[in-house]
Amino acid sequence: MRRFAFVVATVCLVAPGCKRVQRVAAPEPAERSAMRATSQRDTSPARALKRCFVEDASGDPARPLDGLLDRAAERYDHGDFTTSLTCAEEAARVEPRSVEAHHDRAAALQELGRLDDAEAAFTRALALDPDDPETLAGAADLYINRLPPTNDHTETGLEYARRGSRRLKRAHAPRGAHPDRALIARLALLEGQALNDLGRSREALMRLDAALAALPDDLHARYERAVALFDLCRFADAKRAFVDVLARNPHDAWAHHHLGLTLERLGDVAAADREMGRARQEAPAEFHTPVEVSASEFRSLVDAEARRLPSQLRADLGRVMLETSDLPDLSDLTAEEPPLAPTILGLFRGAPIGEAPESEARAIVIYRKNLARAVASRDELIQQIRTTLLHELGHLRGEDDDALRARGLE
Repeated sequence: MRRFAFVVATVCLVAPGCKRVQRVAAPEPAERSAMRATSQRDTSPARALKRCFVEDASGDPARPLDGLLDRAAERYDHGDFTTSLTCAEEAARVEPRSVEAHHDRAAALQELGRLDDAEAAFTRALALDPDDPETLAGAADLYINRLPPTNDHTETGLEYARRGSRRLKRAHAPRGAHPDRALIARLALLEGQALNDLGRSREALMRLDAALAALPDDLHARYERAVALFDLCRFADAKRAFVDVLARNPHDAWAHHHLGLTLERLGDVAAADREMGRARQEAPAEFHTPVEVSASEFRSLVDAEARRLPSQLRADLGRVMLETSDLPDLSDLTAEEPPLAPTILGLFRGAPIGEAPESEARAIVIYRKNLARAVASRDELIQQIRTTLLHELGHLRGEDDDALRARGLE
C-alpha cells in the first residue's frame, strides 16, 4: 500500500522585474584611450587602499591585496558589511583571480540582502577554484538557507556542501595534517540541513552526528539533529534533544515550536500549547496563532472545496474515501521507510488508479491542526485545503511529487 503525503512547504515566489538593456554607442579611439587611463587610475593599489581605508587613511600595507582582504574580513566580523564589500571589491580589482576576494564579496553581498549578486560572486569564485572548501561552504549556505526555498536550491546547496566535505577529507588525509574542525562541522551541518529539508532525515542524522563529533557544542547542529529525530517519528528522543537545546539557549523560538510539536505527538497537549505559545512570544514574525476552526467546521470546509472541484476531479474523488483528522496517525507515518514527516498536510493511502482493483480501499486524509498552523488566515486555510485536495488527487492519478511540484501543487 502506498502512502503519498502533502508536506508543509514555505515557498517564496519572486517575480523578477524585466530590465531593458540600454545600448550605448562605442566610443571613438581617443575616448577609449581616455577611458583606459581613467580605469587604470581607478584600479591602482593606491586608489583601492584610499577607498577601502577611508576611515583611517594611515592604513598603507606593503602588500595591497593582503591589506584589502584583511580589512574586508575585519569589517565583516564587526558587522560593517558595506565597508567589507568595498574592500572585497577593491581586492577583486587589484587581483581579479583572487578566490578569497570574490568569496568575501559574496559573503558581504549576502548579508546586505543582495542575493542575486551574491550568487554571481560565489559562481565567479568557484569558477576560479571549484574545490575551495570555504567558498563551497558559503555557496551551500546561500542555496540552503538564504535563497527562496525550492528543491533545486536545496539540492544545489547539498552538492556544494558534499564537495566541500570531500575536499576537506582529502586535504586532511596526509599524515600530520591538522583538520579544520570548525569547517568540517559547518559543512556537515549544511548537509544535514539540506537532507532534512529534502525529507531524507535518516541521512541527515548521520551528517549531523558528524558535525557534532567535530564540534560537540554546536547549537545549530544540536537543533537540526533534534528536527531529524522528530521527522523520523522518534518523539521521545526528539523531546530530550529539544530540551537540551533550550537548556543551552532558552530563547530559541524554533526549538520551542518543535518541542511543542513533539509534546503534542506524545500526548501532552497542555505543555505543547505552552511551548508553541513561547515560540510566538520569542519570534512573533515567524509564528502566528493557528487559525481557529473546529473539527466539524473543518470537515464542512473540506466538503465545500470538494464540491467546487471540476467534474472530472469530483468523479476521481468519488473513487476514494475522503477523511479529515486532527493529526496523522503514527501507523500511517511509519508505514514506509523513511517515515513521513509529522507535519504533513494531507495523505493519499492506497494505490493509484489502474494499479489495483477498484475494490481496493483508497483514502485521502486532510489534517486540521497541521493546516491551521501552516496558514495565517481563514482565506489562506480554504485555499490550502483546495491545494491539498488537488495534490492528493494527483497521487490518486499516479503523479509523483516532482510532477505535482511542476504544476504548482508542492
